Amino acid sequence: MVLYYFFLFALCISKELFEDYYKKAEEYMKDMKLEEKLGQMIFPRFNYKNRTDDIKNKKPGGFVLFAYDFDYNATFIQDYIKEIQNLSDSNVGLPLGLAVDEEGGTVVRVSKYHRYEKFPSPQQIYNESGNDGIAKIDAEKRDLLRKFFLNVNLAPVADISSNSSDYIYDRTIGRNAELSSEYIEKDVEGYVKDNFTCCAKHFPGYGNNIDTHGDIAIDERSYEQFQNEDFLTFEAAIRQQIPMILVSHNIVKCKDDKHPASLSKAWHDVLRNELGFSGLILTDDLSMGAIKKYTDNVNEAVLAVNAGNDILLTSDYYMHYDALIEAVHSGVIKEEVIDTACKRIIAWKFKYLGAKERKPNYTTLIIVSIVLGVLIVGALIVFLILFLKNRKKKALRDENSEEVLVKE
Repeated sequence: MVLYYFFLFALCISKELFEDYYKKAEEYMKDMKLEEKLGQMIFPRFNYKNRTDDIKNKKPGGFVLFAYDFDYNATFIQDYIKEIQNLSDSNVGLPLGLAVDEEGGTVVRVSKYHRYEKFPSPQQIYNESGNDGIAKIDAEKRDLLRKFFLNVNLAPVADISSNSSDYIYDRTIGRNAELSSEYIEKDVEGYVKDNFTCCAKHFPGYGNNIDTHGDIAIDERSYEQFQNEDFLTFEAAIRQQIPMILVSHNIVKCKDDKHPASLSKAWHDVLRNELGFSGLILTDDLSMGAIKKYTDNVNEAVLAVNAGNDILLTSDYYMHYDALIEAVHSGVIKEEVIDTACKRIIAWKFKYLGAKERKPNYTTLIIVSIVLGVLIVGALIVFLILFLKNRKKKALRDENSEEVLVKE
């Protein structure tokens, strides 16, 4: 318990994760419209056919790609990834976050088609070669993702499960809180040292709950159990400066019995204030069936932003984007909330994605220079005309004075 409170104290006095890049982000945001800021907060499901319109019209912060997006030859995939990054650069000036779930085992996207065999699950690797084996395979994952210009892996799964009947069991290492925390700490350390973004999920901990892709999961566990077990893996990730944490759609009653954790301000406050996380908070896909019944007729994207999420994952891109625009204009979402999230996202892009400072608008500079030049030349001409007129008047006065003297 002493170590726990020491950890909290250390987090309180440390600076925010992307703080070194906040000034650059704020400078970049000075010329951004509200619509562009909101766009940065949305990572929709990638749609190849709509890719150009999506980027030009809504200017998303990134995309989430799935296995079917990689069922092509490598050159074709690399070409369209480069194309959308160039589109984003020319329309927004910021790189896209391009995310996949390459966990290994039952959840793979890229290795399903572009490796001699898909990556094994962390549990299988752990059983065979421990954390060192996982570190080696995860280095291979990063190399494969980089081959296709991807920059975010929505992994590792930081949930704890040692019961093979749990829905989440196969995606964990199948060990207790202590061993799971050691795994997460070492795994995240590798990603951070390699400057590749990873994302721990599913806060506050999945436990033995059902799959929320289709229906809601109700978690009845006590808050003390989360403090003593489930939080440990996320605290381990935070100690290693993980840039992203994804929040689950489970209703976890000990803090909020009305909203899924992904839409719960109470649970986001725990992550920010108690665990001290200052990086990016992501929702799980807002189009999952689990949350539709628990939004009180308020758009789930609006609830997600007001709960404290920075990035929204969605398969209903345009609907959620339009709902956010309307919510800001009507005052349901304060623009300062958007600014805070957008600043964090752009700072992350400077740190991890190599974002560049905004390029000068040379067209504007040229026009301003021409206008200033014309004004200066005009002023010089006026000055010259007035000067010549004054000289002529002076000459006439001098001539008249000389005539008067002669007559006298």
